[in-house]
Amino acid sequence: MQVAERPAAGMISPQQHNKLMKEYEKRDRMGLSAAKAGMDRKTGSKYIGGAPGPLEPRAHRGWRTHEDAFGWVWPEMERRLDREPRLSAKTLWEELLREHGEKFRAGQRRSFERRVRRWKDRYGSEPELFFAQEHRAGERLQIDWVDCRELGVRIGGEAFCHKLVHVVLPFSNWEWARVCRSESFLSLKIGLQSAAWELGGVPQICQSDNSSTATHELGPGRPGRGYNARYLSLLAYYGMRPGLIAVGEAHQNGDVESAHNHLVVAIAQGLMLGGSREFGSVEDYENFVAEVVRRRNGGRGERLEQERRVLQRLPAARLPEYEEEEVRVNLEAIARVGKQGYSVPARWAGRRLRARISETRIAFYNGTDRVVEVERHRGSQGVYVDWRHVLPQLLRKPGAFARWRHREHMFPSRMWRELYDALLSRQSGGRAEREYLGMLALALEHGLEKIEEKIVRFGVADAGLDAMRRELEAASKVVMVDFRADLSSYDAMIAAAGHEEVCHG
Repeated sequence: MQVAERPAAGMISPQQHNKLMKEYEKRDRMGLSAAKAGMDRKTGSKYIGGAPGPLEPRAHRGWRTHEDAFGWVWPEMERRLDREPRLSAKTLWEELLREHGEKFRAGQRRSFERRVRRWKDRYGSEPELFFAQEHRAGERLQIDWVDCRELGVRIGGEAFCHKLVHVVLPFSNWEWARVCRSESFLSLKIGLQSAAWELGGVPQICQSDNSSTATHELGPGRPGRGYNARYLSLLAYYGMRPGLIAVGEAHQNGDVESAHNHLVVAIAQGLMLGGSREFGSVEDYENFVAEVVRRRNGGRGERLEQERRVLQRLPAARLPEYEEEEVRVNLEAIARVGKQGYSVPARWAGRRLRARISETRIAFYNGTDRVVEVERHRGSQGVYVDWRHVLPQLLRKPGAFARWRHREHMFPSRMWRELYDALLSRQSGGRAEREYLGMLALALEHGLEKIEEKIVRFGVADAGLDAMRRELEAASKVVMVDFRADLSSYDAMIAAAGHEEVCHG
């Protein structure tokens, strides 16, 4: 059953108008006809007197019913809109109040905004149109990064600031994601390779944005951007062609951009379902993300099968997911990789090593021998020193400790800093430095946890090198004796004696 639309305030419906006219034609009584049509006598008399009905065209009113409050300022508003059509009504209203606030009141804002809207409808620029593209099976993949700090994931008790490198096939909406720390070429390589091997093939085109992972500026006087050689080499290995979106046109990578939010929401829901955002390792978290994505891919159905039938074959093997470079170790036993400096054992000072750089770790090699592996750091320039690497050299030159520029790295925890300050408060500077380094040497020999337990037992204010050595020496002199004896020969002797007695009996 159709329901008649409710008339606007102050108007009657077409049905009411018809009823009014029919009743008046029959009875010629204005009040009764109006009552039967559901309106008061005054309204009925207006329509009976010749006012146009709800469906009849109304004559345009060529006069104003009140004075135009904005007439004297509107020419200036038009000049501003002509100059910059993107100005919003809110901005213009705020500027109007700033310049002529005493002549306008807050209740006039809506009238002003409607006037600006009418101007934009008539003279404003046309909105940009977005033309939906037809996707073909196996033709391309889109790759991009999404920030996941809002998920609140923790690894080993600490906040895990990370991104996901996200791959989407627009035809089937199949997707894949890998955990990474930054928008680097290495994370792009890991994401692309991982997606290809999970999918079981590769599309023809890899579409990315204009970030420095894939492109670079061509130089002065040369507009546009060119592809990076290593990016082209990666795609060539997989038989793919590059495809870029236009600068500032993120919507051209719309499928992966749209999928970002859906993926983050799915991961957040999975974390809530599990009841915890804490993971023991990055690998545990990566396995969780992979399971979420696989469940999302489970419903791709026939379009995914169409995609897989036309994908290109995978190469024989994956490329290594690390980069290598030769680095020089300075005379402080620090090697610089990118913006960061990392300590290595002191014996390699002044030498050259090969750094194998992954997303989260850096391993230093001398030939095929691994020298040391450290956690990879990002951000502004910094230096990361492992106190174990330089302690033997500082023991030979304790005077260098007090003003060494990287001295703060020689305090394994806040307790060690407090220990050093306590030693300085009761001894001369030189003796305090020698004693502190000696305590670190004991930690290197006996284990950090063991020495820290003894510092806590002594108390930071009273712990000292001599007392610690005596404690350790006393513990080492305790002789543990095993009193268990082998009584098998004695048992045999008793048994023999008993047998002889029986024989004589």
